[in-house]
Amino acid sequence: MTITCHLRVLLAKANVERAKQGKPTLSLRSLAKESGVSLSVLASLHTGRSQRVDYTTIDRLLNYFSYYFTVSVDDLFVWEKPGQERVSVMMIQGVQT
Repeated sequence: MTITCHLRVLLAKANVERAKQGKPTLSLRSLAKESGVSLSVLASLHTGRSQRVDYTTIDRLLNYFSYYFTVSVDDLFVWEKPGQERVSVMMIQGVQT
């Protein structure tokens, strides 16, 4: 089982919204200041090296990003079953097992 954090995607979407508002781009450092989540935690989520995440961290990130767009836990974290990617590729190619 693999759980992936899509912090990069949310950060990019927030930067698009910020650009529309005429605000500067959001870096991990500024996200840490504005959201209250430590820079080290954000860096580990951003690089995919995090092993665990506190509920408080999830809450702070979702609250922060909800200012720019509708967001849920499913937007921040995605769970994929082992072999799920391989099965979908095989279905696209028309291969039956």
